[in-house]
Amino acid sequence: MYHLTHLNIHQFRGFRHFHFENLGRVNLLVGMNNAGKTSVLEALSLYCRSFDSMEWVATAS
Repeated sequence: MYHLTHLNIHQFRGFRHFHFENLGRVNLLVGMNNAGKTSVLEALSLYCRSFDSMEWVATAS
């Protein structure tokens, strides 16, 4: 199990550059509508899926 300590988002959706620091095991995203909460979760999902595809390629060879 991975534990993220920080997250950098560059050029993704509405973010030019965004940096989260000191992430804990549980984190809460709070903001107004259209503030980018879903975009943060989508960026994190893409990051996690990249590791899944790398594992699939490694086990296929």
